[in-house]
Amino acid sequence: MNHNVFNSFSLVGNVAKVNEIKKQSNGTKFKYFTICQNTKYKDKNGEIHDEPNFFDIKVYEKQFKYFEKNLEIGKYINVIGKVKVYKDKKNKTILTLIGSDSRSLQTDNQEEIFDYDWLNETDNIEV
Repeated sequence: MNHNVFNSFSLVGNVAKVNEIKKQSNGTKFKYFTICQNTKYKDKNGEIHDEPNFFDIKVYEKQFKYFEKNLEIGKYINVIGKVKVYKDKKNKTILTLIGSDSRSLQTDNQEEIFDYDWLNETDNIEV
């Protein structure tokens, strides 16, 4: 198995929040940002729901340069990275998304950015 793909993620959404740079106890700098994806689905009564999903992504100092131009609130981006899972001191499982690269998906037609109907054209998901 290709280890570059193992435990990796690719998310598409709008930047919702960008936090300040912080330091870990070992001096490593990092920051978190949040992207939002809207999921449209139709319930058993035929009503369409638009449900937001928020994902916090951690970026270390070495990757800041790959994210600088894309971390504007509202900007439509694609983020790739790896998933890190570990246990904390209380034996609680923690899942962290660590970003390694991003690219802008921004277009001149802003309506197109928020039109997710093409994602659900063939889906018949009922809740």
